[in-house]
Amino acid sequence: MLPLWAGILLAAAAAALAVDSLRARSRAARLAERLAARERETHLLAESPDPGTILRRAYEAATNLLTISRFDLYTIDDSGRVEEVWTLGGEKEHRFPRRDLSSPYRGQSVDSPRMKELTATETGLSFAPRDLLAGGAVTSRLRLPLYSGDRLVAHLDLASPSPIDDQAKAEVRALLAPLTAALHASRNWRIAVTDELSGLASRRYFESRLAEEWARRERYGTPLAVALFDLDRFKGVNDSLGHAAGDRVLRRFGEIVRREIRSSDVACRYGGEEFAVLFAESTAAAASAVAERIRRALKRQELEWEGKPFRVTVSAGVAGSESTRGRPDLLVHADKALYGAKEKGRNRVLVWPLARSRRAPPGEKK
Repeated sequence: MLPLWAGILLAAAAAALAVDSLRARSRAARLAERLAARERETHLLAESPDPGTILRRAYEAATNLLTISRFDLYTIDDSGRVEEVWTLGGEKEHRFPRRDLSSPYRGQSVDSPRMKELTATETGLSFAPRDLLAGGAVTSRLRLPLYSGDRLVAHLDLASPSPIDDQAKAEVRALLAPLTAALHASRNWRIAVTDELSGLASRRYFESRLAEEWARRERYGTPLAVALFDLDRFKGVNDSLGHAAGDRVLRRFGEIVRREIRSSDVACRYGGEEFAVLFAESTAAAASAVAERIRRALKRQELEWEGKPFRVTVSAGVAGSESTRGRPDLLVHADKALYGAKEKGRNRVLVWPLARSRRAPPGEKK
């Protein structure tokens, strides 16, 4: 028979082994859950071509790894300039990346030497953020260039109020691969559905989004509005100044539209000098206010071609779901309002249903 003290030691050893085994199983379970979550996150990132949705999901995934106090992302175009800036916005409990249209970094050239300092070369065509390499100093901020092959897709500036150790860095790095791939695919998708001249969406994409938003409106009862625009006397610009001058007008109008609408709205070149904007969750009155801002902005625009100054105006018609029975009627009514704006002298915005003209009494001038 073992002495009492030996039995106690054996019991303590068995208990310690059981605790270690339980801890190991717990660690394995946590690791399995994280791997499963990462797989779900990778799938979700690949689901949407919308950069806002991609970044929202990436941010949610990152908050599962560590506490986030900064999540600034700068997308880079082919010329090496900052195309878009996304930063955290909203209430503390509901913060998500939002496009920052007022950022001074938009349009600026990327600091290439600085990007090289932040990048580690693993192979001839494989680049990794230096801040994520194992064995580096524990830090609270990560500056992460995102490369797809040898192309810089974006730069993510991420910070946490807590120290970021090697384990957290490894998990962040695993998240960057699907994020980079999703952003690269989103850019290629936008190129495929974008009218090259105006920079707005294609008509096919606009019509597919209109069908989606109409289905949402029928299900939830949310308002929806459409505005149709037509550049006034555009043929005269092409005939008198040439088609290159007309192309400049189309580009400038596209810039104005993109500046005035929300990121949730969809603007397209509908055909020739005609354009359309889909205003999700907006009434006709709200959409007409934006259309009026667009009209005024174009009217103020001073254009020039080969030393010849000129101006262009635009007419618009707006229709909302509140006065429309079906989706096809939405565009028909907006087109009728546009036709009414043309008839009344152009350079104006009209809303469907059109106000009836008051018939003048006998002897009174209209």
